[in-house]
Amino acid sequence: MGEPMAVVTVLYPVAPVREVERRPESPSQPVDTGEPSLFQAGQVRVTRERLVVGARAWALRDVRQVETVRRTPKLWPYLLAVGLGGAVGLPLLSWLSVTVTAMQGAFEVGLALTALGLFSSMAALLLVEEKHYLVLGLPDGARRVFGSRDAQLIARLAGTVREARPRA
Repeated sequence: MGEPMAVVTVLYPVAPVREVERRPESPSQPVDTGEPSLFQAGQVRVTRERLVVGARAWALRDVRQVETVRRTPKLWPYLLAVGLGGAVGLPLLSWLSVTVTAMQGAFEVGLALTALGLFSSMAALLLVEEKHYLVLGLPDGARRVFGSRDAQLIARLAGTVREARPRA
């Protein structure tokens, strides 16, 4: 039998929706203050007092709401490319190959580019994945702070942040 497949989780930091960010308490103080971790995965860490993603930190006392958001990539450009390539490009190239013999080189280049566009669009359709985000409701508005293709990781992170933040 074959080798067992491995599951790989890729973690991506997410740019904030707005540039106004809550920074760590002091720039000279390192983000890792020796607090015990409630959750840690890659560059994401949750303690009793803060959520740390890379070099950014948010105090949990400022978190009003914790949500997860699922974003599906836009498929229409790929579907449009496959549809136009199949419905217009290939029949047009087939017609040109029969009627215009003087442009044989241009036909071959056009056929190669159309085939490349069709197959790359089909490959993109097969490989697209949803992305999940952790969204924090902060005093200055909601902000996406972390994203991953692993829905379970985001759900566990959101649950840990909900449990760790102080009750009002």
